[in-house]
Amino acid sequence: MQIYRGKTLLSKDADFAAFTKFYGEAVTDKSHDPFLLVRGDEKRLLVVTNNGMVMLSLAAGPNDCLVSYASSYSDGSRSFAGLSRQLSARDDSFVEPIFAIKAIRAFFDRKRLSEHIDFRLGTPDSEITEFPSQMTARKQIERHLVEMRVVVTPELKSDMQEVCEYLSAVANDPDENIDFDDAIQIGSLCGGRLNRRRDIYLFSYHLDKGDVWSFEVPRTVLDGIADGSIDNLTVDASVPKNVTNNAVNQSGGSDGV
Repeated sequence: MQIYRGKTLLSKDADFAAFTKFYGEAVTDKSHDPFLLVRGDEKRLLVVTNNGMVMLSLAAGPNDCLVSYASSYSDGSRSFAGLSRQLSARDDSFVEPIFAIKAIRAFFDRKRLSEHIDFRLGTPDSEITEFPSQMTARKQIERHLVEMRVVVTPELKSDMQEVCEYLSAVANDPDENIDFDDAIQIGSLCGGRLNRRRDIYLFSYHLDKGDVWSFEVPRTVLDGIADGSIDNLTVDASVPKNVTNNAVNQSGGSDGV
């Protein structure tokens, strides 16, 4: 991960611990400089701190930008130091630091930031799509849905372990509702329980480059994926049209993930 403080490069290959060190030093110095994180896949995350609150702006492409959002009764705005100049953003784009830091960690780990904070379309500092290099629009890939047998990836197993731990933790909690299709968002998995009586779940597993595996299974299969006793799975896969079933079956995904 490249880390910039403003437009000054601090590190070309930093981990999350390095970022927290740089960020902590800036907070101690009472600096208002923004931090820009640039991942190996070219996605960028702008981190702005203002009066103890944090705004995150995520760019996956020139026309694919998001900004953090927190429920607020205020319709005001506040100024902040952008990469090159003073800018302004809505008050409700600034979120609590505890959730922002978790989202930043998710960015390092290539997991879903939306597990920790909400986002909406837009970015207060459009320069993040131009610095340190111009982002180009991603080519649209035509996809289709096919049923196939796939190999359970290590990432899917790891994420499913967290899902099963969560399901066990909330099993007897009347305040936790897992009975809708995106009730559970952990790692690259998104899903929920479809049938309480039969204990049937529907999950979508999102691979790095756009493929999605969807599967409707009982809880016992989720546990089998998590403990490694199930290493193959029948899924409905959204894959590029030029990818054959055999290629996906051998690789565990059309991107080899």
